[in-house]
Amino acid sequence: MNRAEQLAVLSGAAADQWGLVTAAQAKELGLNAVQLLRLTEVGLLESVGRGVYLLSAGGMPQYLEIKVAWLRLQPKQFAWERPAGHRDSGVVSHASACRLHELGDIPAPEVEISVPRRRTTTEPFVCLRTAPVEATQITVVDGLPVTTADRTIVDLLRAKADGGHVGGVIADAERRDLIAVDELAAHVQPFARKYGLHAKATGRELIDHLVAQAGESLRRHEVDRARREAFAVATQSASLILEQAFGGLHKRIQEMQGLRSAGLDQAFQRLSEPDPALMQAFANLHQPALGEVIGKLYQPNPALTRALQELYQPDLGVTRAIEQAMAVPRVVKGMKSVELSSAHTQESHAEDGDVTERQNPLCDDPASEEHPADEDGAEPADERTN
Repeated sequence: MNRAEQLAVLSGAAADQWGLVTAAQAKELGLNAVQLLRLTEVGLLESVGRGVYLLSAGGMPQYLEIKVAWLRLQPKQFAWERPAGHRDSGVVSHASACRLHELGDIPAPEVEISVPRRRTTTEPFVCLRTAPVEATQITVVDGLPVTTADRTIVDLLRAKADGGHVGGVIADAERRDLIAVDELAAHVQPFARKYGLHAKATGRELIDHLVAQAGESLRRHEVDRARREAFAVATQSASLILEQAFGGLHKRIQEMQGLRSAGLDQAFQRLSEPDPALMQAFANLHQPALGEVIGKLYQPNPALTRALQELYQPDLGVTRAIEQAMAVPRVVKGMKSVELSSAHTQESHAEDGDVTERQNPLCDDPASEEHPADEDGAEPADERTN
């Protein structure tokens, strides 16, 4: 193969590997070490790591050192042939995973890769951590298998990373909805004591503690603060709107009051003006015919006068009947007095034994001849009464 054919073969494989190809992969494609050296000398390839080359026409990929370290774990296998979680494959984790997720500002001086079994490397900038990673804890970022944000935070706490840096990672992940704080709290609670909290501290308390160390705040805190600020702004705006509305209403009321006052003034002015019809009615009251009617009302009525005089004249028959009715009680009273006197006299004679001799004292009384009318006692009593 000439140089152009060699470059075309390498470009086909490197296109799906960020423009990178390993020496072992080139050998699988039919190129030997001498051919790779000559392509490097003419500037068509660039050595970016031991046994790893970069096609110069493709440009420098982002996170080059991480991709080179991951390719060197299985140099013969192409990237699309390496299943995530394979026993010989690795997963980018810890601080390197934070770089790929763009979480926080945690320093990453070396590439950290978690592998399912113990492995060693001679690369000084690569750190292999033996830790099995479940498939549910792996995601893909820029073609690389990377631990999820939850698993990355747990790995950092297990490795005793700086609390402030971890807090920044948590805050960024929470803002981007990469984690659920309640679920993360259950996983990080066992590390509370390592970061200065008491053993019974909750995972939520540890998260708040780490975020506070980072000088950050969780989105829920920011949402609450933004909600309070928005409420304050809304309240102020509502106050201004209400003030303007009430100002306009007050002005309208004043205008209506002015109109009403003007209307009342006009009404009173109309009342004070003379009414021609009413004046004409009063003028009619002073006509001569009305005076004649009133004069007739004050003239005496002869028939009514005679009737009143007859009512005041006494009735002689009625007067005598009244006098006789008044005399009857006096006669009765005199008769009762005579009877009582006679009874008393008889009782006193009976006591002295002379009852028989004085049975008729009126016969021996010389005054009885002079006053024969005293037998019934009515006439003298009547005369005394009169």
